[in-house]
Amino acid sequence: MMKFTALYNKYKDKWWALPLVLPFILYPITQYMSSYGQIDGHEISFYYLNMALTTALTMIYGFKSLPGIILCLLYRVYPERGLEPALMSLIHYFTSVALSCAGYYYFTGKRGLASFGYHQLAKPRIFWLVFINATLFLHYYHAELYLGLFGINGAQMYVNPFTTQTLISYQGMLVGNMTGLPMCYLVIRSIRNPLYLIKYFKKIRNQVAEDLRAPELISLFGAITILTVLMVSPRHHTLTLMNSIYTLTLLLPMMIWGTLRLGHAAISLIWWTILIVLCNYYQSFIPPGADFKLHLAVASSCFAAFSITIILMAINISRQRALNIKSKRLMSIDPVLHLPNLLALDADLNKHTVSVLCQLYVPDLELLGRRYGLLMQVQYKQQLAQFLKPVLESDELICISSGHDLIVRMSPLNAEKRISELHNKAKKFRYTRDGVKLYPQIGCSYCIINYPVGHLYLLIGELRALAEISLTTNLPVDMRKQSSRQVQNQVKTKVDMMNQLQRALELDRFVLMVQPIENKNGHRYHEVLLRMLGSNDELIFPDTFLPLANEFGMSSSIDLWVLNNTMKYMDETRHSRPDQCFAINLTPASICRTDMAHLIENMLIKHGIAPEQIVLEVTETDELTNNLQADKTLDALQRLGCKIAIDDFGTGYASYARLKNMQANILKIDGSFIHNIISSEMDYKIVESICELARMKNMTLVAEFVETEAIQNALFRMGIDYVQGYFIGKPAPIETLQTTT
Repeated sequence: MMKFTALYNKYKDKWWALPLVLPFILYPITQYMSSYGQIDGHEISFYYLNMALTTALTMIYGFKSLPGIILCLLYRVYPERGLEPALMSLIHYFTSVALSCAGYYYFTGKRGLASFGYHQLAKPRIFWLVFINATLFLHYYHAELYLGLFGINGAQMYVNPFTTQTLISYQGMLVGNMTGLPMCYLVIRSIRNPLYLIKYFKKIRNQVAEDLRAPELISLFGAITILTVLMVSPRHHTLTLMNSIYTLTLLLPMMIWGTLRLGHAAISLIWWTILIVLCNYYQSFIPPGADFKLHLAVASSCFAAFSITIILMAINISRQRALNIKSKRLMSIDPVLHLPNLLALDADLNKHTVSVLCQLYVPDLELLGRRYGLLMQVQYKQQLAQFLKPVLESDELICISSGHDLIVRMSPLNAEKRISELHNKAKKFRYTRDGVKLYPQIGCSYCIINYPVGHLYLLIGELRALAEISLTTNLPVDMRKQSSRQVQNQVKTKVDMMNQLQRALELDRFVLMVQPIENKNGHRYHEVLLRMLGSNDELIFPDTFLPLANEFGMSSSIDLWVLNNTMKYMDETRHSRPDQCFAINLTPASICRTDMAHLIENMLIKHGIAPEQIVLEVTETDELTNNLQADKTLDALQRLGCKIAIDDFGTGYASYARLKNMQANILKIDGSFIHNIISSEMDYKIVESICELARMKNMTLVAEFVETEAIQNALFRMGIDYVQGYFIGKPAPIETLQTTT
C-alpha cells in the first residue's frame, strides 16, 4: 500500500495520469448535472457545468490538461456529430478557457491557484473566469453556428443572438461557472490529494459563526429544504403558489441567513446543490404557457443575481470572521516574544475546573538586559519556554507576564512532583551570549486554583512575591504552605502607597524639609528633604515611599515637584534671603530623562533663580552608571551653571570608578563611614583616602551623619569642607528658615 501511495504521489500530475483520466470521469457527471431545455425548437443551457470543469482542469494542470480534454471532447462529440463539429467544440472550448485563464493569471500570478473564497481573488475570478469565459464561449459558439460548422442539427441551428433563449443560455453559463467552478476545483483537488478534502471541512468549521447552535442550524436547513421541496414537487398539491417563480424570492433571505451564519465554504456547497436540483426540475415551478420564456429568463436572472450576491457576501463574511479570529489570537499573543500572554492564560484557566499555576521569576534579567539589550531578554524567555516544553503535557500552557516572569498552567495531577521537575529543568537551562553561558537565578512559586478565576492579576502578584522567597531557598514555594496573608498585605500596602503618592502629586500633599550643611567658618547652605502627608496628615518619611515611587515609575514626577516648589520658595523669599542655596536630590530615573536639563533650565528662568544657587545631588547606582544619558544630562546641567554632588559616596555602585570618570563639583561621604570615625581606624583611613582623591579632582567635600562636636573637629582637621548632621541642625520645614534669618 505504501509503495502504491508513493508511486501515485510521484506520477499523479504527469499528463498521462490524472490530467488525462479526470476529464473522462468528470465530464459525464457535469453533463448529467447540467440542465438543458428547448425554446421554440432550439436548445438552451439553463445550467451549464462542462465549461466550469474544463476551466478548473486548466487552472490546476495548465498545458498538462490539454490531452485529456481533447480526447474527452472528441470521444463525446465525434461519434454523435462527426469530426468537424468535434473540432469546432475543441476550438471554442479552448479559445474561451485559454484566453480567460491567461488573462486571469496575468493579473494574479501564482497566487491565482489559491482555493476559492480568498477575498483578493474574488473580483479577478468573477471577471475573467466567469464573465469573460462565458462571453467568449457564447460568441464563438454563435459564430460556429452561423458558419454551420456544427453540422445539421435542428436544435443547434443559428438564430439571432439577441433573443430570450440566448440570454437564458448566457446566464446559465455565468451561473454554471460562478457556482460550478469552485466545486469542480474542490473535486479535482480532493482526488489529487484527499487531505485537501479534510482541509476543506476544517475550513467549513472555522468559518461557521462561533455562536451558532444546533437549533438554529436545524431551523436553517429545514427552511431551505422545505422551500426547495415545495418548489420542485408535483403541482397537484394545495400550495400551488409555492410552485411558482415567486418562491425564489423567499429562497434568497434563507440563503443570506445561511451565508451570515455558515460562511463561504459551507454555503457554496449548499447553494450549488440547490441550483442543481432547481435547474433540473425547473418545469415544476415554471409552468408551460405563453409566459414560459419570460419566466424562464427571470428565473435564470434570479439564479445569476442570487449567486453573485451569495458568493460575494459569503467571501466578505468569511474574511471578516477570519480577521476577528486573527485579532483575538493576536490579542492573546505577546507581539515581541510571540508567546501567550495573560489574556490567553485567563481563557485557558476557564477551560479547566482545577489547575496548577506556576510562576518562574528571573529578576537578574533586568541587569542582563542593560548589559546585552532587550533582544537578550526576548531570546532568553523564548528559549527557556522552548526548553521547558518537554516537561509539560501537550495541553499545558507557558505564557509570559509583565516584567521577568514566565507563568505555566499545569494539570493538578502529581502537582508537587511535576513542579519540582519543572524547577530543576529550568535551573539547568543555559543561555549562551557572545560565547558566555548565562544562567541567572530562577525563583519558583505555585498554587492550585479552581474555576472560575476572578483575581488572576492579584494572584500573580502574590506568586511573584513568593518566587522572590524561592530565590533564597532554591526550592519551589507552595502558596498553601507559605502564609499568603502576609504576601497579600504586602501587595495591598504597595497599592495603597501608590494611591497616596498619586494623591500627593495631584493635591500637593508633600512637605519640604531642610537640613543645614555648614563649613567651619559658619557658611551654610541647605539640603532639601521630602516628607509626604498621610491620610491622617501624619508625616511619611522618604524611605517608605520613594522605593515604591521608583518601582511604579513616579520618582521623576516627584523630583520635578521638589525642584519646582523649592525654586518657588526661593523666588518668594529672594528679598529676605538673596544668597540662599539649596541641594536637591535627583533620582536615577530623572537623570536618565532626555529632557531633564531642559526642564530644570525652564524652571530656573521661570522663577528667576541663578543656577549657582542649586546643587543637584545624584546617588551613585548601577542604573546611573550604566546609562549614557545620565552623563549627558549631568554635563548639560553643569554647563548651565548648576553644581553636581555625588551623594552617599562609598556605598553605591563602583564608587571609585564613578569618581574617576564623573565630573562633579561636590562629594558627599556616606554617613556609615562617619559616625564611627573616632573609634574605628578603618573608617578613618577610608575617609582620609576619599579626601585625598577628591582633592586631586578639586572637589568640595561634605561629610554626613555628624552627631558630635568631636566628629566635627576630626573632620575639619582631615580637610572636610562642609559637615551635615544632627549636631549641625535637624531637618525642619522650609518655612522655618524665615524665622531663623
